[in-house]
Amino acid sequence: MRSCDTCPGGAACAGINLAPVLAEVHELYKSGITDKFDILFALEPESEELIERHNDKISRDCWTRAALLTIAGIIAKTEVPDGADAGEVAHETLRQAIKAFENFPWEVSELMEQAPNLYEAVQDLSQDSGVETKLSKRGFIKVCKNLVYT
Repeated sequence: MRSCDTCPGGAACAGINLAPVLAEVHELYKSGITDKFDILFALEPESEELIERHNDKISRDCWTRAALLTIAGIIAKTEVPDGADAGEVAHETLRQAIKAFENFPWEVSELMEQAPNLYEAVQDLSQDSGVETKLSKRGFIKVCKNLVYT
């Protein structure tokens, strides 16, 4: 996944460090906390510390990388119930993540641009029981494209 031109990479990368913050944001959103201020006030102190620590280094590319890494983790953990359509499950999971992250300055269009890399990241993170086992790479890209362009 793309990183900014000044990214130090590795452990110092703001995008990588902010992914757990967005994972927490997603969990809060799923639990019904949807107001951006309520979400910010509900963040764990560790998440607030990460935002403050990387504040001067955070670009739109950092937030985008964090969002895509978080989405890969979310999709990798998403189980497809028997009889359910994997495309619909992926669509709903991605739609919810997009809504949860809408108050952060990330490029939603990168979801479509990075869809092949995102699918590979999902495969790397999964335990072979989720969406990626029942949805092809092409199907996943199609879901991402539909979400970005609708």
